[in-house]
Amino acid sequence: MKKKKLLWTGIIAVICIASISVYIVMQQGQAVETSLVEKGEIKQFIEDTATVQSTKKQIVYVEGAGKIDSIKFNVGDTVKKDDILLTMDKKDLELKLQDADSKIKAAQSQLSGTDISNYVNKIEISEAEVDKAKVSYESASRSLNNSKVLYESGAISKQELDNVEDTYKNAEAVLKSSSNQLEEIKKGTPDYVKNGYEAGVEQAVILRNSIMREIDKQQVLSPIDGIVVEKLLEENAIVVPGTTAFLIDNTKNLELEANILSDDIYKVKIGNEVEVSGKAIGNSLLKGKIIKIAPEAKNITSSLGVNQKRVMVTIEINDDTDLLKPGYDLDIKIITEIKSDTLVIPDSSVFDYKGDSCVFAVVDGKTVIRQIKKGIESEKTIEVLGGLEEGERIVLKPDNNTKEGMKVRG
Repeated sequence: MKKKKLLWTGIIAVICIASISVYIVMQQGQAVETSLVEKGEIKQFIEDTATVQSTKKQIVYVEGAGKIDSIKFNVGDTVKKDDILLTMDKKDLELKLQDADSKIKAAQSQLSGTDISNYVNKIEISEAEVDKAKVSYESASRSLNNSKVLYESGAISKQELDNVEDTYKNAEAVLKSSSNQLEEIKKGTPDYVKNGYEAGVEQAVILRNSIMREIDKQQVLSPIDGIVVEKLLEENAIVVPGTTAFLIDNTKNLELEANILSDDIYKVKIGNEVEVSGKAIGNSLLKGKIIKIAPEAKNITSSLGVNQKRVMVTIEINDDTDLLKPGYDLDIKIITEIKSDTLVIPDSSVFDYKGDSCVFAVVDGKTVIRQIKKGIESEKTIEVLGGLEEGERIVLKPDNNTKEGMKVRG
């Protein structure tokens, strides 16, 4: 009997202690984590992925014909402007050049007299100047045509286009001047010299110059500084003029292209700030801005096989692009709206209640459900347009055990 009395006495004591503990907790309030409602900055953004592209990608073509002797660069190699990318067999052309030189010497030997030789030399020098001017003019003309295409696509500025046009006009003027000078020299040459020269030497010189131009075409030069991203030919291949040889990216002029869901594109504006990150650039965070928005949406199939309407945007990088390589896939955040000095609360404090967005405000140590009006939302914060005042305290992470009217501390 004594043992039973002792047991009951112990149970009653435990119950009393527990009751006292609950009473103390109830009096002190449930411990919860709270947050102060304060003003701050909030950024609304769209997250997606973008691919690094070169703004000056160049396709390089073969101008000559024949067998490829040697390819100097492979995919991934860095090249400089005017580096020799490949060479082609030119043995037959070199033999033809020797034959043309022999014909020139034979024609010149048929002419006699110091005066005649002087006229011949003047004509030859003047013709060489004309040929040189023609090469510069043709190069400037091609460069102008390419630059007009790049300018229309937005890849180069108006100033850059004007510089190319100035170079073209200068080359045109030089060609005209040298051609006029050649004509004047020919006009001042005695008829008997002119006739003999045109019958022999001139034809041989024209042939030689033509062969030399063909020899020049037997090697392909890089038009820009960059990286070889595609090599489309192999050694010993037989090619014809116009064959595509290389694709070269200019790694100093890079931009990003992203395809944004059509449901979100209305938020995006030219000039929006963009944050760029990703494994390919380590822990770096690069800054950029939207510089172009495509005028129409396109159907694009996602990696999960879902067909979506998306709009392409182009992003200019404001920071150093040394970390970037063409083809990199990176994460982007397009900042569509920024608000400063506005009420901001953690998103973990907001819950849905009877169809409204609500929080638990702490008033006189007790929880009170407070309906709020939300503004823009960021990754972990929400703007509050109504329902709360600066300096109020709210429950940071309410759960199913949090009830209105609870006494809380924290």
